Amino acid sequence: MISVTDIAAEKISKAQEGQDMAGKMLRIGVFSAGCSGGYQYALGFDLKADNDSVFESNGLEVIVKSEDIEKINGTEIDYIISEMGEGFRVNNPNPAPEGKKGECGCGAESSCC
Repeated sequence: MISVTDIAAEKISKAQEGQDMAGKMLRIGVFSAGCSGGYQYALGFDLKADNDSVFESNGLEVIVKSEDIEKINGTEIDYIISEMGEGFRVNNPNPAPEGKKGECGCGAESSCC
Protein backbone atom coordinates (compact mmCIF):
# COMPACT_ATOMS: atom_id res chain seq x y z
CA MET A 1 0.00 0.00 0.00
CA ILE A 2 1.11 3.55 -0.76
CA SER A 3 -0.33 6.53 1.08
CA VAL A 4 -0.43 10.23 0.19
CA THR A 5 -0.61 12.90 2.90
CA ASP A 6 -3.24 15.64 2.78
CA ILE A 7 -0.80 18.36 1.71
CA ALA A 8 0.84 16.14 -0.93
CA ALA A 9 -2.59 15.23 -2.34
CA GLU A 10 -3.47 18.93 -2.54
CA LYS A 11 -0.22 19.77 -4.39
CA ILE A 12 -0.64 16.82 -6.78
CA SER A 13 -4.25 17.76 -7.53
CA LYS A 14 -3.22 21.36 -8.27
CA ALA A 15 -0.51 20.10 -10.65
CA GLN A 16 -3.17 18.14 -12.54
CA GLU A 17 -5.52 21.13 -12.91
CA GLY A 18 -5.60 22.79 -16.29
CA GLN A 19 -3.63 20.00 -17.95
CA ASP A 20 -4.91 17.26 -20.23
CA MET A 21 -4.81 14.45 -17.68
CA ALA A 22 -7.70 12.32 -18.97
CA GLY A 23 -7.22 8.82 -17.59
CA LYS A 24 -3.82 9.62 -16.09
CA MET A 25 -2.88 8.78 -12.52
CA LEU A 26 0.07 9.56 -10.28
CA ARG A 27 2.91 7.14 -11.01
CA ILE A 28 5.71 6.49 -8.55
CA GLY A 29 8.80 4.90 -10.03
CA VAL A 30 11.50 3.34 -7.88
CA PHE A 31 15.07 2.82 -9.05
CA SER A 32 18.32 1.57 -7.54
CA ALA A 33 20.63 4.45 -6.68
CA GLY A 34 23.62 2.47 -8.00
CA CYS A 35 26.93 2.55 -6.16
CA SER A 36 25.58 4.89 -3.47
CA GLY A 37 22.92 2.40 -2.42
CA GLY A 38 19.33 3.12 -1.57
CA TYR A 39 16.46 4.04 -3.85
CA GLN A 40 15.67 6.98 -6.10
CA TYR A 41 12.09 7.90 -6.91
CA ALA A 42 10.28 9.55 -9.79
CA LEU A 43 6.79 11.04 -9.63
CA GLY A 44 4.73 11.87 -12.69
CA PHE A 45 1.38 11.40 -14.39
CA ASP A 46 0.83 8.37 -16.58
CA LEU A 47 -1.72 5.92 -17.92
CA LYS A 48 -2.08 2.54 -16.21
CA ALA A 49 -0.23 -0.30 -17.93
CA ASP A 50 -1.12 -4.00 -17.75
CA ASN A 51 1.74 -4.70 -15.32
CA ASP A 52 0.77 -1.90 -12.88
CA SER A 53 -0.86 -2.06 -9.47
CA VAL A 54 -3.21 0.74 -8.39
CA PHE A 55 -3.59 2.17 -4.88
CA GLU A 56 -6.12 4.77 -3.76
CA SER A 57 -5.13 7.31 -1.14
CA ASN A 58 -6.58 10.67 -0.20
CA GLY A 59 -8.71 10.82 -3.34
CA LEU A 60 -5.82 10.01 -5.68
CA GLU A 61 -5.08 6.87 -7.63
CA VAL A 62 -1.39 5.94 -7.47
CA ILE A 63 0.13 3.46 -9.91
CA VAL A 64 3.33 1.48 -9.54
CA LYS A 65 4.86 -1.38 -11.50
CA SER A 66 3.74 -4.63 -9.87
CA GLU A 67 7.37 -5.81 -9.76
CA ASP A 68 8.23 -2.84 -7.49
CA ILE A 69 5.54 -3.44 -4.83
CA GLU A 70 7.89 -5.15 -2.37
CA LYS A 71 10.35 -2.26 -2.64
CA ILE A 72 7.81 0.43 -1.76
CA ASN A 73 5.02 -1.27 0.18
CA GLY A 74 4.07 1.01 3.09
CA THR A 75 5.58 4.11 1.46
CA GLU A 76 4.15 7.55 2.18
CA ILE A 77 4.31 10.44 -0.29
CA ASP A 78 4.48 13.73 1.61
CA TYR A 79 5.08 17.39 0.79
CA ILE A 80 7.54 19.23 3.02
CA ILE A 81 7.95 22.98 3.51
CA SER A 82 11.08 24.07 5.40
CA GLU A 83 13.69 26.83 5.51
CA MET A 84 15.65 24.88 2.90
CA GLY A 85 12.76 24.90 0.43
CA GLU A 86 9.79 22.74 -0.37
CA GLY A 87 8.99 19.64 -2.34
CA PHE A 88 7.79 16.08 -2.30
CA ARG A 89 9.37 13.55 0.05
CA VAL A 90 9.03 9.80 -0.31
CA ASN A 91 9.12 8.08 3.09
CA ASN A 92 9.90 4.42 2.47
CA PRO A 93 10.03 2.12 5.53
CA ASN A 94 11.69 -0.71 3.62
CA PRO A 95 15.40 -1.44 3.84
CA ALA A 96 17.34 0.09 0.98
CA PRO A 97 19.69 -2.06 -1.08
CA GLU A 98 23.40 -1.61 -0.65
CA GLY A 99 25.33 0.07 -3.43
CA LYS A 100 27.00 -2.08 -6.05
CA LYS A 101 30.35 -1.25 -7.54
CA GLY A 102 30.03 -0.57 -11.24
CA GLU A 103 26.41 0.59 -11.02
CA CYS A 104 27.09 4.25 -10.41
CA GLY A 105 24.00 6.44 -10.25
CA CYS A 106 25.98 9.31 -11.77
CA GLY A 107 26.60 7.31 -14.94
CA ALA A 108 30.38 7.46 -14.56
CA GLU A 109 32.76 4.58 -15.01
CA SER A 110 33.05 2.23 -12.05
CA SER A 111 36.63 3.36 -11.43
CA CYS A 112 35.34 6.54 -9.76
CA CYS A 113 33.16 4.64 -7.31
